[in-house]
Amino acid sequence: AAADLLYELKDYPLAVKTGRQLIEQYPNSEQKLVRSAWLVVAHASFDQANFQEAETAYISVLKLTAEKDESREKLTENLAASIYKQGEPEKKLEKHREAANHFLRIATVAPGAKIRPTAEYDAAASLITLKDWPAAAAVLVDFRKRYPQNKLQSEVTKKLAIVYKENGELMSAAAEFERIEKESQNASLKREALEQSAELYVKAASLEDALRVYLKYVTAFPTPVESAIETRQKIADIYKQTDNKK
Repeated sequence: AAADLLYELKDYPLAVKTGRQLIEQYPNSEQKLVRSAWLVVAHASFDQANFQEAETAYISVLKLTAEKDESREKLTENLAASIYKQGEPEKKLEKHREAANHFLRIATVAPGAKIRPTAEYDAAASLITLKDWPAAAAVLVDFRKRYPQNKLQSEVTKKLAIVYKENGELMSAAAEFERIEKESQNASLKREALEQSAELYVKAASLEDALRVYLKYVTAFPTPVESAIETRQKIADIYKQTDNKK
């Protein structure tokens, strides 16, 4: 009762101390009392921005909560938030590896949490900053498969294009730039994406794909004329290179 009242009075340090006192001194008391004490410790720790302690407490609360209990969903969201909040300051301090590790932990500890997609997207961003291209690609590909309706999908495509390009995966990068063109409504971005895609296909020695993209480019963007002429020159060069005289 004291712990509950102290929390209501917003005396969070004393509420945590009192809750822990009950847990440590009376470990064999009724489960509902121990759970209530852990709940006070969890909420009060979160409100004090002591997110590591809050995470531990929320895990303890969930262990004492029945699977069909309606409060599990909210508690799981709180647990996920306490983990996410540990990653945010690390990101601000440019400790991107630590930040990514925290963001990715949510998938293991609270897989059903609503914040999980955002956390995994942020993890990918931190891994890109670290230039850990393989790890970033793995997170982004999993994001694409797991959350097909997420509003961040178009941003994931852009990030994957850069990640593959930087990692020397030219064919994959070219395919992602093509995908950018399909997903975007911005004419300037569509033009740039097609240019990038075709150039990467050329570098990858996939002339058939490069030709297909260049032809798409001149059909979609007949102006400005200078750019269209340059692209038709590239088309002519590929035809010549592949001995297509006609």
